[in-house]
Amino acid sequence: MRRAAFFSALCALSAACSEPAPTAAPDAASDLGTDTATPDVSDVPDAPPDAEGLDASVDVATVDDAGEDAPDVRVRVVPTEWPASPPPFPSYSGGACPTLMGGPTSAAGLNPSFPTGDTRRQFRLIVPRAYDPEGADRWPLVFAWHWLAGDSAQMVREADLERSAENERVIVVVPDQQRNPDGNATNLFTWPFLDRSDPSGERVFFDDLLACVSAQYRVDPTRVHAMGVSAGALWVTALTSTERARHFASVAILSGGLGEVPSTLHLAYAPQPNRYPAIVLWGGPTDRLIVDFNAASIRLRDALVDHGHFVVACTHDRGHALPPLPPPGEGESRFQFVWDFFRDHPYGMRPATSPWIDAGLPPSAPTWCAIPPEITGG
Repeated sequence: MRRAAFFSALCALSAACSEPAPTAAPDAASDLGTDTATPDVSDVPDAPPDAEGLDASVDVATVDDAGEDAPDVRVRVVPTEWPASPPPFPSYSGGACPTLMGGPTSAAGLNPSFPTGDTRRQFRLIVPRAYDPEGADRWPLVFAWHWLAGDSAQMVREADLERSAENERVIVVVPDQQRNPDGNATNLFTWPFLDRSDPSGERVFFDDLLACVSAQYRVDPTRVHAMGVSAGALWVTALTSTERARHFASVAILSGGLGEVPSTLHLAYAPQPNRYPAIVLWGGPTDRLIVDFNAASIRLRDALVDHGHFVVACTHDRGHALPPLPPPGEGESRFQFVWDFFRDHPYGMRPATSPWIDAGLPPSAPTWCAIPPEITGG
């Protein structure tokens, strides 16, 4: 009873249930981007939201002509200073890293009991067959966070991560949400981004994963990337508003953004010195599930553009469901556009720049993606 009553109240506050999204066709329905559980949000420990980092200096300030009725005036700033090289990888919180299980399949890469902080966590480590332990080359590393009530196995399957890792020659880390000893989720919305959540343990988990994977595999520090879907994308948004943003070369946020639900969730952009390039992708006005992901994604897109990030904004028409991506070409991955973005946007690029500004979006880009005109000058 408490669960149903709270959900009804939350829907009324957020307007998330006022305009139900159309039912996806069977071929479009998928766990990827479609959260399926409604969490109970009682008994959450209090913890203040985090907003680390200060803005860098700027050399450009332009005011958009928003009109007399606009509540806010946007000001775009592009930093003149930025980190050209990534920081050292973090240290493992437990001293000596345990031996990790990595392999080309979801099953082979399962690590069910990784010690981190004062707990143990599960994750999957996808390592392509082409990786040579005796080699000298360094490999890109991608973190992929799953959606509400999902898990790493679903993320590997629905995001086509086994094939992507092989094709793109990348190592992929897929964390699982934290669970209590009874098997229930620790965080009500899978990842700790609510106003009253305590994100400290999840941040340590990220630090420890990065520390141990980079200690046991040859990771290229200029090619560490992040992607997240729905609740996972909200977590990526939250994580990149902390000092952890200094590790990421570029990010892909799929139906996430600066989510807001009164008295429950308020994600705010916090500028960090590293102005990582970003894909912000969402399902248009019907992209709602408790959170209005349309509004949240627009807020994030605008905040990133205004603070000197290079952004590709992608708006499809499927709501909070699998986007209508073009069929992959021969030898390509299902989400080829995202992998092309990661490849072409390594660490240390000058803010608000990209080879895609002059060359245009690659053939893998959906037709509903574009570079915002504030960046291109169009």
